[in-house]
Amino acid sequence: MSRVSSSTLRAKGGELPPRITRSRARVLESCCENEGKNVNRAVSSKRGVSSENKTCVVVPDVPSRKRRAGLTDVTNIGAKPRDKRVKQSQFQAKEVYRKKNTKLTSDVSVEVSSAQGGGKAMVGSNDTIAAVTLDEEPTGHCMSDNIREHVMTDTALSMQESVNSGELQTSSSPNTDINIICEKPGASDCLTVVDIDKELKDSQVWSDYAPDIYCKARVTELEKRSSTNYMERLQQDISPSMRGILIDWLVEVSEEYKLVPDTLYLTVNLIDRFLSTCLIQKHKLQLLGVTCMFIASKYEEICAPRVEEFCFITDNTYTKAEVVKMEKEVLNLLRFQLSVPTTKTFLRRFIQAAQSSYKDPRVELEFLANYLAELTLVEYSFLQFLPSLVAASAVFLARWTLNHSEHPWTPTLEHYTNCKASELKTVVLAMKDLQLNTKGCSLNAIREKYKHEKFNCVANLSPKPVQSLF
Repeated sequence: MSRVSSSTLRAKGGELPPRITRSRARVLESCCENEGKNVNRAVSSKRGVSSENKTCVVVPDVPSRKRRAGLTDVTNIGAKPRDKRVKQSQFQAKEVYRKKNTKLTSDVSVEVSSAQGGGKAMVGSNDTIAAVTLDEEPTGHCMSDNIREHVMTDTALSMQESVNSGELQTSSSPNTDINIICEKPGASDCLTVVDIDKELKDSQVWSDYAPDIYCKARVTELEKRSSTNYMERLQQDISPSMRGILIDWLVEVSEEYKLVPDTLYLTVNLIDRFLSTCLIQKHKLQLLGVTCMFIASKYEEICAPRVEEFCFITDNTYTKAEVVKMEKEVLNLLRFQLSVPTTKTFLRRFIQAAQSSYKDPRVELEFLANYLAELTLVEYSFLQFLPSLVAASAVFLARWTLNHSEHPWTPTLEHYTNCKASELKTVVLAMKDLQLNTKGCSLNAIREKYKHEKFNCVANLSPKPVQSLF
């Protein structure tokens, strides 16, 4: 037993504390443990309290007992990394079988890749697994034969072909038309289809999101389209010719204030949507026109004209208060839904697809397609056609007008417009009559606009017969 230090404390009566024996030291140590005290702290302070006579005593240096730390899960410490990759690959393969009954909508192929880069699985259909492969298969370790085997049934093959050709459609949807229109164009096997978004790296073009944006636009043009027969069904004091005169005058206003084409297209859209639901008198038709252009310019323009300028353009026929009042009425009736796709929205995309067949972009094609599309704005009868169909027909007729030696409709245009040449026949023939002005229309604002040199005088061009193209 170690000796007691000479600097011991005395009891209250001045007497020396009793002698510390080995048995007494063990008793004191057990008492400290039972009372929840830290033995290391008691040893470091070298003091103890006797539970019998409450006397301060000196506790000798007792070596502390170290408790063994609890073991963690070390069952895989000695395993090789190769075994770990095999287990992960097997687990992923089981996950593939677990997901094979999941309903796949837009993307039929499901790729499961491990953190180690060990395996990939492709699900070819809802009921069968088309292929399960391992990129890095460890030697000496094999998966089960059921997972290694490539299951390629006739159903899986046909499903994979339909996915590659972009023909997979949802048949159980309540609205089949919208499902067909909003279907994303798949990657075509035809080598003549050009990826028009591949070379565009400008962040302002949004090439990565373009397919999704235009897929949504195809759905929105159905939801936000105006009535095609509101003149016969609702309006009593105005006629289609009055509407044409108003829009022809608005074309001149847009040229006077140098507004962007999107403002003109949105203005016509707002006018038609308002007239589809609200009865209006003849003397307020021009007020409706300038108000809709005022709203569209504030939505599309960077520096929109002030309301006083729109009053001035009408020779002060209407006051500022009347325009503001009509603005509130239009916006409330349309529920402030101004983000609608117009013909100009689709025309940009389709012209880009049409230019892909040329080595150098042809500016005449863009001018002529825009000219043909704007001619349809003044015609009430073109409300029966969707904006995307009008834009595709304008590109079709523009290409045929500029080049009669080859068919104007290419696989690339068919891919991005989702329209075949036969589907455009009615619109193209009606647009050709507008181009030739077969009815002798006296509304010449658009024709005079595109006879200028800045548009390469495309209004003077005329096409050959188009019947043989369909």
